[in-house]
Amino acid sequence: MPKKTFFRLPVEKQQRLLVAAHAEFSRVPFNEASVSNIIKAAGIPRGSFYQYFEDKADIFFYDLNKMRDSSKEDLKTAILRADGDLFAAMRIFFKAMAEEIINGEDAPFYKHLFLHTDYKDRRKMSPELKHSHHSEGLTFLVEHIDYSLLKFDRDQSEELEILFHQLMNNVFQGIASYYMHQDTEQALTIEQVEHRFNLVVDWLENGASARK
Repeated sequence: MPKKTFFRLPVEKQQRLLVAAHAEFSRVPFNEASVSNIIKAAGIPRGSFYQYFEDKADIFFYDLNKMRDSSKEDLKTAILRADGDLFAAMRIFFKAMAEEIINGEDAPFYKHLFLHTDYKDRRKMSPELKHSHHSEGLTFLVEHIDYSLLKFDRDQSEELEILFHQLMNNVFQGIASYYMHQDTEQALTIEQVEHRFNLVVDWLENGASARK
C-alpha cells in the first residue's frame, strides 16, 4: 500500500503518478519496468516517489488492486444476474473477465502479468494480496447464493470456500492458458478458452464420472 504521504497529495497528482506507472507496466514486464521512466512521465523527483511508495512493487500492486476492484464488482453483478446460481454466475463472470483481459484497453498490462509474473514473484512482491480477491467474493457469495442448488448449506463455510477457490483458480488458469499458448501452433481463440473453462465448471457442477 502507498504511504500516508501519497494520500495527502492532490487527486490530480495521485492520478498523474498512477497513470505513469500503469503506462510503464503496460509497456514492459514488471522486472523490466523502470522507476526512472515512471517519475519522468509523472514529472516528479525520484526522492518524492519514495516518499509515496516503498518501491516499484508497492505501486505495481496498488495499481493492480485498483483494477481488481472492477472485477470484484463484475463478480457480484454475475451472481445477481444468475439469481444466486453459483455455477451460472461463474460462467457469466469468466466471459466478462476473458473479454476484458484479452481484448480490453488494459490487455498489454494483463499480458505481462500473466506471462512474466510467476507465483513466487507475486508472493515476494506483495504477500498481503494472498486470497484477497477470494475472501471478498466469498463474503458476498455467502449472502447471495442459492444454497438449494448445492449439496451443502450456509453453515458449511469451509465447503463453500473450497468450491469457490477451485472455481476462481479455473478462471485464472483459463485466462493464463490463452497467453501460454499464444504465438504457438496450439494458439487458442477466446471462444476456445471459454469452452475449456465451461467444461471444467460442468465437471465441478455435475461430475465427470459416468458411473451411477
